Amino acid sequence: MTFALLGVAALIWSLTVLRWSISRRDSPWGGRAMVVSIIAGVIAAASVAADLRSIWLISSAPRSGVAITIKDNGEWWQLAYRRGGQSFVTANEIHVPAGAVVAMEWNGPSTVVWRARDFLPHEMNHFAFIGERAEDLTVLQLWPPTRRHLRIVVDPPAVFDAWFKTQTLPTRWSPQAVELFTSAGCAYCHVIRGVAESPWKIAPELTHFASRRTIAGTGLPNDRGSLSGWVVNSKALKYGSEMPENNVQPAVLHQLVTYLGSLR
Repeated sequence: MTFALLGVAALIWSLTVLRWSISRRDSPWGGRAMVVSIIAGVIAAASVAADLRSIWLISSAPRSGVAITIKDNGEWWQLAYRRGGQSFVTANEIHVPAGAVVAMEWNGPSTVVWRARDFLPHEMNHFAFIGERAEDLTVLQLWPPTRRHLRIVVDPPAVFDAWFKTQTLPTRWSPQAVELFTSAGCAYCHVIRGVAESPWKIAPELTHFASRRTIAGTGLPNDRGSLSGWVVNSKALKYGSEMPENNVQPAVLHQLVTYLGSLR
């Protein structure tokens, strides 16, 4: 609502300046003020229309009961989901049910801008969101200067319900999988529920890693090639990555990538 009111104020200001500039169109400044006020008025009107549309959608759409806490860890995003008595943690890719309001909470450094369609703040660090199509949440910060994207996947309600139920469950595992994951050094930082749950350093949760479309908060596709390169030397694929190089043997790398690819 605050953004809509600011837009209305900007529109009124633009119309006032436009009226003033018309009355002084013979002045050298009158024509310039007229052009500026028209441009500002069009932008303000578009902003008001978009905000009012978002407010109408969010007020009329059904509530999903889903709440997501987004924690900004700098190089990746931790996502904590809650609905009813169920909860789980995932990373780097938000799933929401189409057409229903989802409550979101931001936990991280102050941002200059973060924007997606129908992403409406209603109090400090708390937002309401209704998804209609897949999109990116753009996050901008002044210092250090950064521009990042967080992927939002909009699922049909039945598909989202199945996804949510799967995410609450531990993954498939075996003694061989536990040995592989821990001996490769992955368990020092990453959690796989049922396999490794006591990391020394917090890194993205991998319990259902293979269900994500990209890896490591990047645009890299979640396929064998990208994942193999990431495990061996992530810094070559993403500037500033904190994941250390991993000089695993080719046979071990093949097994590890195969295992990670099975975590759905």
